[in-house]
Amino acid sequence: MMDTSLQAALGRLAPHVDDLPAWDDVVRRADAASRGRWKLAAVVVAMLLTAGIVAGALAEGVLSRSLDRLTAWVGDQPGEPAPEQQAIFDRENAASYAHFPTGTRIGRLLRFDYDGRPHELLGFRDGSNLCLRIAPPLFGSTRSVPECVPKEALAHVNKPVAVMTGFVRVGDPTRTIIYGLAADSVDGLDVLENGASLGSAYVENNAFMLIASDRPWPEKGTEPQDTRFVLRTRGAGGSTEVRVPFFEFPRAHVEDIPGPTRVAHALDSGSVAWLERGEARGKPFDWPYNFPDRVLYSRVLAPDPASSFRLGVAYGEDPDWRANGRWYCLAWFWPLEPESTNRGCGRDYLVRTGLSYQGTWSGAGGFPHYVGIAADQVARIDVFYEDGSTQRVPLTDNVFSVYVVGNQHSKLVAYDGAGRVVRIDVLR
Repeated sequence: MMDTSLQAALGRLAPHVDDLPAWDDVVRRADAASRGRWKLAAVVVAMLLTAGIVAGALAEGVLSRSLDRLTAWVGDQPGEPAPEQQAIFDRENAASYAHFPTGTRIGRLLRFDYDGRPHELLGFRDGSNLCLRIAPPLFGSTRSVPECVPKEALAHVNKPVAVMTGFVRVGDPTRTIIYGLAADSVDGLDVLENGASLGSAYVENNAFMLIASDRPWPEKGTEPQDTRFVLRTRGAGGSTEVRVPFFEFPRAHVEDIPGPTRVAHALDSGSVAWLERGEARGKPFDWPYNFPDRVLYSRVLAPDPASSFRLGVAYGEDPDWRANGRWYCLAWFWPLEPESTNRGCGRDYLVRTGLSYQGTWSGAGGFPHYVGIAADQVARIDVFYEDGSTQRVPLTDNVFSVYVVGNQHSKLVAYDGAGRVVRIDVLR
C-alpha cells in the first residue's frame, strides 16, 4: 500500500487525467495467458506517468507564474524539521475551535533574533494554502495567528517575493517588520523607505524576514506626501523592486480596474432563506456573544472547502428590528486560536442589496482577508485586478472567504444566476 504522506503529495502534484485507457475492460477482454502482461503494462504506464508528472512538478516548484520556484515547499513539510514547535502546534491545534487537518507537518524556514530573543519563522500547508507563523510570538503576545495564502492568490503577485504580513513603524524607536515568501532566484532583500536603505532581510528556504530600524518620525507638518516602502531583490534573477502595501495604499475608482463598471440588475429583496428558516447547514453553533440581543439561528460553516478557516453566522434581532431590520452577524475562526478575535454584524438591508462583508489586514498586509454573506440571488463572485486578471471567490451556503493581493487595486463583482452584475465594490 502506498504511504499516505506520499499519496497526499502525489495527489497535490498530479492533475486528474480522464482519458487513460480503461484497463479493467482491457484485462477482461484479454485471454488468461496475456492477462498478467496487461496488468504489468498498466502498472508500468502508471509509474511512468506519475514519475513524469512528479518530476515536472518538482522542476516547476509550487508555482509557475509569479513566484517561479519554491522548491523548499515541495512535499508535506517545508524547510527543516522542528519537533519542539510541532508539539506546540499540535497542542494548540487540538485546543482551538477550528482545526488544521490532523497530521499537518510544520517546518523551520529560518531563525532570527528580535529584542535579544531567538525566534523562528515556521511554514506549513493547509490544503492548497501556504502558511507562515512566528514562534515565539512577537510583542509579548501569548499566541501567533498563522498567515495563510492560497496558491491562486500568489499567482497574481507577478513578483519574485510576496509580502505575507508585517508592521510598519511600530514601537519606540520605530521598526519595520515584514515577512513573506521568496522565489529560488532571490538570494537577498533590501528595504528602502523613499529611496533610503533601512536594512537587509534574512532569506532562507523560500522565506524572508526583515527587521529594520527606521529613521525618526518626521516632525508634524513635514511628513512626505507619499511614503514608499520598497523591497529590492538580489540574486540570480537580477534586481526587482516590489512596493510594500500598507495602510496608506491609495484607493482606486471602479473605472480604474478592468471588468464590469456598472450594475446591470440591482437587488432590493435579497435574503438568506436557509438561515432565516433555520435549516441545518454546516455544523451547530451556539452564538456565544452578547450581540444581537436575540439570536434566532446560528451555524458555523466552511466558506472555502480548501481552507481550515471557519465562519460563524447568526441571524438575530434587537428591540428596534421592526423599524431598522434584523441582523446578520459573522465571527471569524482561525485554527490555533481558541476563540474568535474578529466579528461584526450588519443590518439585513445590506444582504438585500447582494452582499454584506468585512475585511481585515495588517499595517503591511500583503493579502487582505475578506469574509461575507451573500443573498440567495448571488450565484458567483469574482475579484478583478488592475492587471486584468481575475480570481474566483469560493461561495458555500451563501458565505465566502477570500484573500486578495494587496499590491494591486481590486474590486469584488457579484453576479446572479442569469450572469447579470448585481453588485460591485472596490476593495483597494
